[in-house]
Amino acid sequence: MDVLLAILTLFGLYGLTTLGMAVIFAATRVVNLAQGDLIMVGAYTAAVLTGPAFGWRVTLALVASAPLLLLIERLLLRRPLADGLATMLVTWGVGMALRQAAELWFTSTSRSVDAPVGGTVTVLGTPYPAYRLVCGLIAVAVIGLVLLAAYRTDWGLTLRAVADNPAMAALLGTDPRRLRTIAFIVGGLLAVLAGALYSPLLAVNPTMGFGLLVPVFFGLLLSRPGALGTAAGAALAIATLSVLLRTWLTDVLAEVFFYLIVVAVAALRSRPWIRRYMSWLTRVRVPARAS
Repeated sequence: MDVLLAILTLFGLYGLTTLGMAVIFAATRVVNLAQGDLIMVGAYTAAVLTGPAFGWRVTLALVASAPLLLLIERLLLRRPLADGLATMLVTWGVGMALRQAAELWFTSTSRSVDAPVGGTVTVLGTPYPAYRLVCGLIAVAVIGLVLLAAYRTDWGLTLRAVADNPAMAALLGTDPRRLRTIAFIVGGLLAVLAGALYSPLLAVNPTMGFGLLVPVFFGLLLSRPGALGTAAGAALAIATLSVLLRTWLTDVLAEVFFYLIVVAVAALRSRPWIRRYMSWLTRVRVPARAS
């Protein structure tokens, strides 16, 4: 049971960040390499603002980050939108700037954040830290709300239309530029939320987001563009693999096997016969749903 609860907690962290990156990629085709550093921004906001209650610190992190994300999208990403490599380099540079700014202001020494909820709770006979459970449940609820918005609201329908065919969506009256701005802010705020929410469970330092970026990037790689449900599923698979390997192996061996397995899966997924099989599977499922 404790393994399942650990998977739930880690899935919350990976799921929020991967889903945010998937929202941005669906609308803008930008692989936001600053996503991990936005986690750091949220975590530092929760660590530095010691006066307000923890819930207010999370709220302030979101409110303060929204204008920053708007400026990044408007000033840095709007022009090189057609060049995928250029946008990746821009977001990589933004991440480096955020890291260096954090090191300049707060030094490289790790900080800790007190959890607002202490103690343990017993779940089906298994004691588990209360705040880890709270984090996982809140994150899963937010992930569910984002997926609900993506598949059951006009905003989600428009987002998927722009992801599939931006030119056609524009002809039908959608404003792709406005949608891209909103998607970039929403996707970035999901990472900020993950950082602020999970700050009591992480060592808060300028490079904390870089280590989290790798599994999140693999989650995006294993999902389908515009299909946010597959991004959440990929995050769950990666969290499960990470927790199981750390349960059976030492931390070093678990990390080695984690990257070997994920890279092997990503390489296999790019093989032509795998893509043909996935395409055939999609065609089979569509008539089945229609019937």
